[in-house]
Amino acid sequence: MNEKLKSSLWLIGFAIVTGTLLALYTVISGFVKFVFSLLALYLGIRFFRKFDSIAMRIIYIVCAILFFFIATFIFVAINFYRNPEMFG
Repeated sequence: MNEKLKSSLWLIGFAIVTGTLLALYTVISGFVKFVFSLLALYLGIRFFRKFDSIAMRIIYIVCAILFFFIATFIFVAINFYRNPEMFG
């Protein structure tokens, strides 16, 4: 497999999982939410160890934030669909 394609797939995979974990941290209440925060931190550290390039790190952070907003929107939309009077 081409090395750039492999790196891009790793980048997208790490960013999707990190963004989703951060979204779960904001949506879930209780003590379990801190597990998601620590897992996102761990994934960030693993990504930074794997890729040394500044550009890859910046793209990872931007993509993780983008996926965080997308996942948060999806979670809120699902909750609104299930229980619309909670938002009114």
